[in-house]
Amino acid sequence: MSLIKKLRSALLLSSAIVFSGVAFVSAEVASSGAKQSLEAYAAVSGAQVSAELPVPVMQEVVNEEPALLEKSKGNPCTPSADIAPGKGFSPVIEDQVRITAITQLLGKISVCSALPYSQDGVTNNNLEGGMPQAPKGYYKEYTLIVPGRQTGDGAVPVVIGGKTYMTGTMQSKRGPERIIIGGGKFIYYTMDHYKTFVPLTIVK
Repeated sequence: MSLIKKLRSALLLSSAIVFSGVAFVSAEVASSGAKQSLEAYAAVSGAQVSAELPVPVMQEVVNEEPALLEKSKGNPCTPSADIAPGKGFSPVIEDQVRITAITQLLGKISVCSALPYSQDGVTNNNLEGGMPQAPKGYYKEYTLIVPGRQTGDGAVPVVIGGKTYMTGTMQSKRGPERIIIGGGKFIYYTMDHYKTFVPLTIVK
């Protein structure tokens, strides 16, 4: 007799025993389910039946990392106290919105916090030559998000050290403004997508 037929017979037998009022078997069946049904059948018939039932296999659930962290995985970062925010910048930036934006960005970079774009932390090869020449990988660039600026906005003036610069236009959500870090400690601000580079020193 096949195992399926034996199991079917066992279940039918256990039901018959319950309805016939044999309490000692019905209690076993009710409390333990199919395993006890097989055991009851084996006790009555003398058949060799395995009462071991398969145990469900639990699959390990792995929590996925947030997309924000995933994007910054490919750009290794080393914490740097040299670029931790201070009291201000030299030369003086006469634009409080940009002062705040640059300060917040440097704060995140200095402790390797996750940043919103996959390009954040990539190598800048200084192709324009606006910064001192350095070995490949020396410069890392980061997107400077200026609150209130939206795609399609035109150029605006930014005064730094008494000199007026014009930003680039907002051709995309990232915009034209970048902060570039050299060697983990030297800061450059480009407001017009690599046409102009202004070195900044943190005033502690």
